Amino acid sequence: MVKAKQQKSSKPKKQPRQVENKKKKEGNDCDLSQFRAQLDSLGLKIIQVTADGNCFFRSLADQLEGNEDEHSKYRSMVVQYIVNREMFEPFIEDDVPFEDYCKTMDDDGTWAGNMELQAASLVTRSNICIHRSMSPRWYIRNFEDSRTRMIHLSYHDGEHYNSVRSKEDACGGPARPVVIEADAKVSAASKQAKATECKSKTRSDKCDVDAGAVKVVMSGSCCDNAEKAEQVLVQVNGDVDAAIEFLIAERGMESLTENAADITNRKEASDSTMESNEATNEEESSSCSNIETVLAKFSLQNDEKIPRNKACPCGSKKKYKSCCGTATGRSSVKLLVSQTMESKKGRKNLRRGTSNEIETNAPDLGALCI
Repeated sequence: MVKAKQQKSSKPKKQPRQVENKKKKEGNDCDLSQFRAQLDSLGLKIIQVTADGNCFFRSLADQLEGNEDEHSKYRSMVVQYIVNREMFEPFIEDDVPFEDYCKTMDDDGTWAGNMELQAASLVTRSNICIHRSMSPRWYIRNFEDSRTRMIHLSYHDGEHYNSVRSKEDACGGPARPVVIEADAKVSAASKQAKATECKSKTRSDKCDVDAGAVKVVMSGSCCDNAEKAEQVLVQVNGDVDAAIEFLIAERGMESLTENAADITNRKEASDSTMESNEATNEEESSSCSNIETVLAKFSLQNDEKIPRNKACPCGSKKKYKSCCGTATGRSSVKLLVSQTMESKKGRKNLRRGTSNEIETNAPDLGALCI
């Protein structure tokens, strides 16, 4: 009797697969334990969220609200921000139409990528720190203000995100602020290096001012100071026309100041001349007054018929008949008084004309466009 061949049990075939799955699970548990220890040394802990394709948005909701169930709201916010195609369209891969990509990303369960991380940072106005097992942390820094919120996430096996909080965080709401001292020092050093680079660049820009441009500015503005022309060029970022206009305007302001000082000096000189003229007027008025007095006496005494042999009232110490008593003398007195009065009026008019001329010829101060 021939014995039938025993059928091969399926058990041996399944055994290796079961062992493989068991090893993978043990490996994942080992990696997660190692990851937890890594975060523990920083005073942090992992807050696990549901792995359903929405894990990034669930972790985001846990960080900002303390409730991963709000994930759909943050997905919608991120997708609406990505619709700004000028910023994000160049990063769409696999020749997928932009509209199709946004529509798919808006569907529940679609995995988020690097572009969604950037959009989430910008739309929530937060920086993001991504922790990885046995690897350096990744930072997405879109805001330099030290008061900006930092979202902390953990990234597992290239396919899952979790939320990361402080060990002291009771998880009763939004995540408490986390400060990693080592990263704070690196950030400060980075800012210092950036500031030094900016200063160095400024000095370099100063040195790179074209010598030909300096000459053009000097020629166009009639400025004979090359160093000053170069400084102005640096201030206006090398714009030759703007530098010329600035120097011309500056020179016009200096001229305006000089003209104002000149007008003040002329006014003071004019005031001094006027005072002198007033003194002269007083003397002339006194002289004319004396002559008018003599004329008045002469007329009065003439009307009273002054005796011919008496002393002449004009004060000449001559007899009246030999002085003003003659026809020629009387005419001379009248002519003298008339000429004196006309001369007085002429000088007054001349002085008035001179004063008006000074006012008329005052320098034009021009106009300055600011």
